[in-house]
Amino acid sequence: MIFALCVGDLRHEKILNLCMTAAITAVLSPLLLLFSLRYGILSNMEHNLNSNPQNLEIRMLSGYELDDNFFKAIRQDPHTGFVVEMTRALSVSADVGAMGKIKSAVECIPTAAGDPVFSFAHIPYLKDPNETAVSAALAEMLGIKKGDVLRLSVSRIRDGNTERSVCNFKVAGIIPNHLSPGFKLYLKQEILTAMEDYRDGFEPDFFSDGSFKNNTRRSFAKARLYAKDLASVKPLSARLSAHFNISDALADIEELKNLTATLNFIFITVASVSVAGGAAAIGGLLFASLSRKERALALLRTEGMSQGGIIGLILLENFLIASAAFVCSLLLYLTGSSVFAMYFSAALREGTAVCALSPLHLGLFYLFTLLASLLISSLAVCIRILPASPAMILRR
Repeated sequence: MIFALCVGDLRHEKILNLCMTAAITAVLSPLLLLFSLRYGILSNMEHNLNSNPQNLEIRMLSGYELDDNFFKAIRQDPHTGFVVEMTRALSVSADVGAMGKIKSAVECIPTAAGDPVFSFAHIPYLKDPNETAVSAALAEMLGIKKGDVLRLSVSRIRDGNTERSVCNFKVAGIIPNHLSPGFKLYLKQEILTAMEDYRDGFEPDFFSDGSFKNNTRRSFAKARLYAKDLASVKPLSARLSAHFNISDALADIEELKNLTATLNFIFITVASVSVAGGAAAIGGLLFASLSRKERALALLRTEGMSQGGIIGLILLENFLIASAAFVCSLLLYLTGSSVFAMYFSAALREGTAVCALSPLHLGLFYLFTLLASLLISSLAVCIRILPASPAMILRR
């Protein structure tokens, strides 16, 4: 019975009910778009920042003499995520060949267990010294894939003569370009040390016969260093910058934090103003609607309908109105998000969503819409209809 009365009343007051639906839609659809932008572009930026180990890296721009005490201390720092010894910058390049192709002056990078680049690329750490991992750009240039063998050629000049040593390495993994751009080769740290020793005139186990090893090494020129997480970049950079010339991604991290905080403030402010204005508009329309139908509601009460039935009738009507408004808002949101996606498609990286709302977010928005509408409806009925007796209303 209540449902039939509800449908009949909605038809009878269709103009006013359409106005209420439009009012809720006008408030809800911009909120959906604003919220989706917050969780679209910004969430993707945060994800890209967190999922790229380059943002955790702290680079030493000059060469130093870093001894065991330095590496022991930096490994014990709670902000350090990964550190490995590095040789001189002039010692880390080599010629790499495979499949009849050669790439000169490839940058060789030392790695060890716990390397964040390998972790983010989901590549197992190198276990065998004769294994290597290559950047996607180098793999594409040489035409190699995982499991192939490449040749690493290291040259030196001794007594006026050019000497060259060639070692073979098995490709254990290929690292995506966004994690390791350019032509790069990852080798176990002892291989890089042997490469430098060979160029310094020694005869290490790798690249030579091991007849004249460098037993005098007491330090390394640099450290390949990564913070444990984004929050650790700042304190670790502060510690290192006091003694070394470094570069880091701290500016990008701070910029994103400030942008996130600013947009969160803007969203909260706009959302609060929109909700307050929408509640006022909906409340005014609801009071106008109840004023128009108060005599009809009074007659229903004289016919035996309880106060609970009157409240149920009004709440059911507003439940249907709020549901219709949410559907309209959802259609407008989908239209607006499509326009945004087309407009920003050229400026954003492929696969980046401009607007993103999960089913959970949409469900929460729908629940919020229903609760707000039903709360305003309950207050309006309790203030406008229930305090007056049916006889008093009919005598007006």
